[in-house]
Amino acid sequence: MITDLLGLDEPFPAGLPLGELGIDSLTAAQLSVEAEEHTGVHVPLTRFLGDETLDDIVRALADAPVPGPAAGATA
Repeated sequence: MITDLLGLDEPFPAGLPLGELGIDSLTAAQLSVEAEEHTGVHVPLTRFLGDETLDDIVRALADAPVPGPAAGATA
């Protein structure tokens, strides 16, 4: 997913700050949407633009509570 968006042919450097990888706001928005679609947890696009690493974001997602159904929603 992230390697495709960044056009990387090699393994993603998960310990490198994402801001150093040349991620622009459009790519950050795409990553934010995809992360939420895959995990159910909202990840602000600004997290993909700064000093955080992919490892940092993955740890935060692992610790985040997954939201349940909205109040009044039925299955």
